[in-house]
Amino acid sequence: MSKPPKLNKKSKYSIAPWYGDQEGEKIILYGESGIGKTTISAMAPNPVFIGIDDGGRKILHPKTKKPLNRIEGIETFDDVLDCLSDVKFFDDIDTVVVDNITFLEQWALPYLFKTVSKNQSGDAVKNVEDYGYHKGYRRWHDVMRLPLSLCDELVRRGKNILMVAQSTIAKSVQAGTEDFVKEGPELHHDKNVSTLNAYVSWADHVFRIARYDNKVKQGKVEGTSSRAIYAQPEPWFYAKSRTLDPQYDIVAFDNPADDSIWKLLFEGKE
Repeated sequence: MSKPPKLNKKSKYSIAPWYGDQEGEKIILYGESGIGKTTISAMAPNPVFIGIDDGGRKILHPKTKKPLNRIEGIETFDDVLDCLSDVKFFDDIDTVVVDNITFLEQWALPYLFKTVSKNQSGDAVKNVEDYGYHKGYRRWHDVMRLPLSLCDELVRRGKNILMVAQSTIAKSVQAGTEDFVKEGPELHHDKNVSTLNAYVSWADHVFRIARYDNKVKQGKVEGTSSRAIYAQPEPWFYAKSRTLDPQYDIVAFDNPADDSIWKLLFEGKE
């Protein structure tokens, strides 16, 4: 019979206040193409871009009018993982911008096919359906979680992670009511597995950039050039913030040099 544990054993655990003021922020920023995602990202604190989408090559910093700083040599999903794991590389950087994760998810497929075979016999895979009924989407989801754990280590070291995404309309499956559609970051999402939900759950902040005060008249949209950043959710779109005051549900983005969202988010942290 095994002996009972000693009651006076000293524990390796302790209790302390849970502070996070020395850690970075985990941010997802999404919106339609051309709405200004890369532009606003350029004004985050001391950023460097992991440029998966090449749209940033056409963007100048709205205030300095200089080209954006981009990490050279990143061409595959493997490169992204390798770069994010090199924590010392980011010592002089405050914000790592992954632009964008919608394209990163597509980069993840060749990585998946290369690293995860179809079966124990090692049969090659050519598309996500080759794994069998819905197994491929679960494995794709698992691969897309790999960057999150690497980003968490950078956040613990005080670096901000800003992930940019295209927007899409996804079905929101609800208990106790009818399903409906909802705008959010363009990542895989279905009733069985959702990379979209995994990333939204991971983030401290999910910001949506959209046109402000659009109106529909007789089936036609009366457009507006005004843009805003939505920091609080509505039933028809994803958004959240763990730290912003709820009164800032919509934050101005009146012109390309308007960095109001970063002033609100990082005020007092620097």
